[in-house]
Amino acid sequence: MEVSIFPKPEVRALKQRWVEARLHSDAHDLALRERIAGLIQTVAGSPAQPIYVAVDPTSEEELGRFQGGTIKDWSPFVEFMTVVTKDLEAR
Repeated sequence: MEVSIFPKPEVRALKQRWVEARLHSDAHDLALRERIAGLIQTVAGSPAQPIYVAVDPTSEEELGRFQGGTIKDWSPFVEFMTVVTKDLEAR
């Protein structure tokens, strides 16, 4: 996603309006990897990867989540970002 989809103009334009936080679970240190896994479970509620969770920065309410998708069809991810962005703007 970071290499193939995030650079797409439609995604890049929407992404500029978001604050991104990433949790990478491939740490070499076991204790750190377990801590990150716990954070992923807390935030995403799922160990599936990649998973994208949009959270309202004020209320911390989950606004949407995107899981899965393919490099060939990135339109569902753009739709996810568009819907969440419009929801935030309407608040």
